[in-house]
Order: sequence, then C-alpha cells, then structure tokens
Amino acid sequence: MKRDSIFMTALKGLGFAVFGDVLGGVMTISLAPLLSEWFIPYIALLFTVFIYASLLFTAGLRDGQKEAKMLRAKRVDSVPKYRWIFVGLAIGAVECIPCGVLLACALGAFPLTGELLLGSYFVFGALAPAFFIIEDVQQLSPVFPIVLGAVYLLITPAAAHLGYKFGTDEKSMKDFMYEK
Repeated sequence: MKRDSIFMTALKGLGFAVFGDVLGGVMTISLAPLLSEWFIPYIALLFTVFIYASLLFTAGLRDGQKEAKMLRAKRVDSVPKYRWIFVGLAIGAVECIPCGVLLACALGAFPLTGELLLGSYFVFGALAPAFFIIEDVQQLSPVFPIVLGAVYLLITPAAAHLGYKFGTDEKSMKDFMYEK
C-alpha cells in the first residue's frame, strides 16, 4: 500500500463530486412537480447540498483511513495536514467552470435555453433547487452564478477535509463507525 498521487486523489474526489451533482439533479427532477410550493425548494436545497457534502466527506474519509493504516504500519512518518483542503479547492474550481458559463448566459453572451437549463440541473445538482427559488430564470441575475460558485468553493474543501480528519483520527473514528 502506498500513498496516492495528488492527481489521483483529486480525480477520485472529482468523481465523488460529479456523482453528488448527478444525484442532486435526479432528486431535483423527481421533485419538480412539488417544487412550485414556496417551502419545498428550500428543503430540497438542504438535502441536495447534504448529499453532495456527504459524498465529498466519504472521499476524504476513505483517503484518511488509508493514511491511518499506512501510519500504523509505519510506512509513512506523518500524514499530510492540509491535503484535502487543497484538493477540495481544486475540485471546487472545476465545479465553478459551469458557473462561468451560467454567468456568461446571465450577462447576455448567449441565451439561456430550456435545454441548457435542464442540463444545468445535473451540472449544478447540489444547488439545482436554487433555480426554483428565484422567480424568473430567463432573467437571471449575474449574482446568482457567483453565489453558486462561492458555495461550491466553500462546501467542497470543508466537507472533504472534515472527512479526512475523521479518517485519520483514531478516537473520532471509533465514535463515528460501528466497526473497524
């Protein structure tokens, strides 16, 4: 067992992030008939963000468990402290690329069509119910994509680093998991 490269770690984390976005998009599409009520989009937004953060927590947790095993086997001297913060920021930056496309739509570079809007439910799966919170999606404010990008840049490294900390810490791992 050896430590994964930072590229492979980021690729695995990006896979978890994309899976979280797809799951959030599926949840949003399945709840679409109910999202016309005023409170349902807020509840759905909490759940989709929780799903996204949980999957990134899992990515960090698995890497932290692997690092803890290597530390116990004395294959490494110490674990990297801020590895998942930097990886999380890189994943968040990749997640912000579609926010730039949405910002270009909001600024009028090209029109926001129904196909693009439907695709954005899966690209922005963790925050897709937010599209139902704003009143007129066709007249999208330029602030909205910036807020989406900021949320991705905050949630992604925080959830991944928290999972990594839980994975490397033996005491919290015993309290967190049923079996080892």
